[in-house]
Amino acid sequence: MLRSLIRWHPLRSIPSLLRFLHHPILKSPKEPATATATVSYLINSCGLSLSAALSAAKKVQFKSTANPDAVLALLKDHGFTKPQIANLVSKHPSLLAFRPQKTIKPKLDFFVGIGYSGADLGKLISADPNLLLASLEKKLVRNFDLLKTLLGSSEAVVSAVAGTSRLLRYDLNAMMLPNMETLRDHGVPGPKVIQLAATYPRVLMKKRDRFTETVELLKGMGMKPKSTMFILAINAMLGLTPATWERKLAVYRSLGWSEKETLLAFMKHPFCMLASDQNIRKSMEFFVNKLNWEPTFLAARPKLLSFSLEKRIIPRCSVLGVLLSKGLVRSKFGVHTLMITEKDFLAKYVIKYGKQIPEVLEAYQGKLEFVGIEAGNQCKQKKGGWGSKKHMEIGSCERVSFLTSCRDVEAGLWDTDKYSVR
Repeated sequence: MLRSLIRWHPLRSIPSLLRFLHHPILKSPKEPATATATVSYLINSCGLSLSAALSAAKKVQFKSTANPDAVLALLKDHGFTKPQIANLVSKHPSLLAFRPQKTIKPKLDFFVGIGYSGADLGKLISADPNLLLASLEKKLVRNFDLLKTLLGSSEAVVSAVAGTSRLLRYDLNAMMLPNMETLRDHGVPGPKVIQLAATYPRVLMKKRDRFTETVELLKGMGMKPKSTMFILAINAMLGLTPATWERKLAVYRSLGWSEKETLLAFMKHPFCMLASDQNIRKSMEFFVNKLNWEPTFLAARPKLLSFSLEKRIIPRCSVLGVLLSKGLVRSKFGVHTLMITEKDFLAKYVIKYGKQIPEVLEAYQGKLEFVGIEAGNQCKQKKGGWGSKKHMEIGSCERVSFLTSCRDVEAGLWDTDKYSVR
């Protein structure tokens, strides 16, 4: 036994091993061999680390490995990888005591039947082992049939479950369906309700009181329930805690946006509130420092902040910088150039000028550094990254809470007709 543990966990695990040998996990003084054998099995057969095996052994022990062997064989037959099995057993070691053919196999067969197989099935179950604990008939099958009726196809259900597997094991009549009804009651068209269920199902699993309050706040801000942006705003707002929302407001204030501008930007492009604080600062500083765009200009075009600097914005600016320096394009860095599809940008600038000007391809590949739009060359040979960014602190504004800022709009303190999103 000792040699087996040392062979699987050499010198770096010896301190933990010694602690285990001096303080074995026992259900009673009569069971040291069982506990030790369980830990050994969890390590050697299930792929758990020593610490994970010690923890799992507190929840399951077995004198015979016949049943655990059958469970593992069943999982492997269904395409589960070793890491997935280790993750599954680590989260729910009691599964090794389940009857494989009667309890586990019918549920695995159900998932295979609706479109999961191999590593995809293993990914789903290892991420949410509770799916194997749920009742097959009362939860899995019933919820799947209900979702299929709502969404229209098995493929749509599988896509929604990828957003949250709780759809298959929670009581949909108590959570999801009431929230969908709330949307309809507030004027959201049926197809857009289904769109939200299919694309952002996690949002519909929120508590009904909070969900209803969010819908009412968005309407109070002037957003139109019939617009797609309304659906996106629900997803964004329910994805943030009040504290996180307030922190985002503070970040944008520090970069020159008023609270009014921030809320209007949210109404135009809700995802601007989901970007990380670091990415918000990096993007704003690039646009202000490198392109000389004012914060107010960016507040009116918040979608720009959702694009990747490294993969989209900087390569495009570098290409245009080369073309400007050669006199091949007249306009400077218009928003349209950054918004068009990758296919259109390649055709209009990279492919069109690439053979004539080799630097264009180098700029697009990130081999040239974009230095700004001042007179002269806009690009130079890249030497170790894009350079440091200055931290910007522009303006200040009174701190306003998440709910207060939204309710100010609802109460009519702002001209919502002027700034409504359509």
